[in-house]
Amino acid sequence: MRSSFDTQLSDATAFYKTVKASLNSAADITRLSASTMISVATLWESFVSDLIVAYINRDPSQFAIHLKHALNEDMSGKQKQILARYAPYSAPTSIDRATIISLIDNDGNNITFSSAQALKKGAKRWVTTANMAGINALTGQQMSVINLWIALRNHIAHDSERSKVALKQAVSHGALHGTGLHRAQNAIHTPGVYLKSQHRQPIGNPRIEEILRHMKHIAAAI
Repeated sequence: MRSSFDTQLSDATAFYKTVKASLNSAADITRLSASTMISVATLWESFVSDLIVAYINRDPSQFAIHLKHALNEDMSGKQKQILARYAPYSAPTSIDRATIISLIDNDGNNITFSSAQALKKGAKRWVTTANMAGINALTGQQMSVINLWIALRNHIAHDSERSKVALKQAVSHGALHGTGLHRAQNAIHTPGVYLKSQHRQPIGNPRIEEILRHMKHIAAAI
């Protein structure tokens, strides 16, 4: 799974660089940068969903605790008595992928997280301490980079006032200092322009390439 994501991300990076080398128009490079961000952010969502499911499948003990809590929260006192007396809860020792997904989301959707903080919270709820060690060890800077690419993806996809405000907050977070991705409290009207620009003028990599590099390292760490 991790190697599959790494391959897909490498392929997306290679495609971006090949296409970029053939482009002469700044506007086309802007569009390429934005479309690449959408593509790799989607890959990231699928990777994280698969990772969480794999961790639960490997050791469902923490997930079993979550299921028991969820069961108790939705029952009255009388229902709990009936369950305890006639149908006691039996913690699962193994759960297949489809069942895990259906128990988390009734519609069978991928497990998605709106932020790095939500990822940590979800992992703590469903995944054993040993398996979530990499997620738990994410630094403040790594979490800010994750939040930035989520905000970029959302603003490119929706172009709403809400997504613009969220991106402004994400890109101005202090933890991004030193990454080349930080910007002051100025709204980003065209994410593709931000992504294609070099973070250290006149030398340096375009920000989209820096994000791709961070994504590769973070995926390997969790």
